Amino acid sequence: MKRTWIISAIAILAFTILFTGCGKNSTENSSTKGNATAKDTTETKETQDPEPVKKVKVRLSYWNKEDSVKTLLQLFKDKLPDVDVEYQFIDNKTYADVIKTQLAAGEGPDIIGGIIDANTVKTGYFEDLTERYASKYHETGTSTVTFDNKLYGLPQASWFNGVFYNVELFTKYNLKVPTTLDEYFQVADVLKKNGIKPQAIGLKNPNVAGQSFLGLALNDFIGTEEGKKWNDDFGKGTAKIADALEPALTTWTEYLKHGVFTKDMLGLEEEQAIDEFTSGKAAMFQAGPWYMETFKQKAPNMKIDMFPNLGTKGGPGWMVGGPGVSFGLNAKSEVKDAAYKVLDLLSTPEGQNAYWADNKGGSSFLKGVTFEMPAEYNGAQEAFKAGNVMFPVNNWGVAFAAFTDLGKGIQELVAGIKTPHQVLEAVDKKATELLEKSK
Repeated sequence: MKRTWIISAIAILAFTILFTGCGKNSTENSSTKGNATAKDTTETKETQDPEPVKKVKVRLSYWNKEDSVKTLLQLFKDKLPDVDVEYQFIDNKTYADVIKTQLAAGEGPDIIGGIIDANTVKTGYFEDLTERYASKYHETGTSTVTFDNKLYGLPQASWFNGVFYNVELFTKYNLKVPTTLDEYFQVADVLKKNGIKPQAIGLKNPNVAGQSFLGLALNDFIGTEEGKKWNDDFGKGTAKIADALEPALTTWTEYLKHGVFTKDMLGLEEEQAIDEFTSGKAAMFQAGPWYMETFKQKAPNMKIDMFPNLGTKGGPGWMVGGPGVSFGLNAKSEVKDAAYKVLDLLSTPEGQNAYWADNKGGSSFLKGVTFEMPAEYNGAQEAFKAGNVMFPVNNWGVAFAAFTDLGKGIQELVAGIKTPHQVLEAVDKKATELLEKSK
């Protein structure tokens, strides 16, 4: 009985379909309505599913692996539906050579990380970004990629160092966080009286010695308008370091007079200095975020904060540091409009935070942007807000290598072999040699 009903139903359905098809002309109102409905449905579908947006491919190259920009790349994807940002990682060991070879052939990525210097700019590899972006970024970040008053790169989150301090030791001895060098030495004297080394430092490394001095020099001279001009002129070979920084280096010798830095520290490696700091034998340590994981491994319960490098004048202080990378626009790019969209988005708080998400520990050079940094850097926030993050050596051009001579000279100063004038005089001689060889 059930089977008979199914067969009958099928037959009726077939007859109905056949009747409707044959009766199209005789049932015009009904058939017209049916056709109109079908047509309307098709048009609606076409309206809802437009042709896919054509994307313009923009190539971006950098020497860090894609994980370091994954959040930023996702932001580009979400916010720029008409742009396809293709990331190209090239190992740092070959990066400069590979990119310069491509640029010399009139090719290369559209957006390029790094290699923005006097030579590549003079060759015409990079687009002038001054009008569109210069006013948006702090000069401390743009100065390293500005040539003849024209900006050629957008500085991204900085590397930096300041002075880490053991919060519990400061609390125990009722010590106020110093804001000037005089206050620092008052703190150091109290610590010494209680058997605590004021600051651990691995002076066996000349770069560590050099950066300690630069922190003071930034506060007392290089960070001023006059000092920034001098710094640029030194890189061009038209100014001398002995003429400008002897007062600052003479002041730096106060670390020796107060017994904060001693001759025996010339044999101390960075790792040994870290052990002194994390064990509580030393109260302070100049470094940056790259050691934070080591601190936590060695002393998980240690409470740490940071204050900026100090000078004699007070103020927000300075962090020795600079852009981790600056992004420039290939002057020969065939997709500049799309590339500008990428750089525009990068130059917003949203873009800066997306970059920082995978490069935490640095500060932004974009005006008005401060990252929610870990609590360990609370004491350095005024310096970050002021944009006081600078590595003067970045502006020295081919004389960059003279920084090692500065560090070695400071080691000789600690050893009692040279005077501040002799140290800086040797740096001037090295810088002159490097500039002559580059001509």
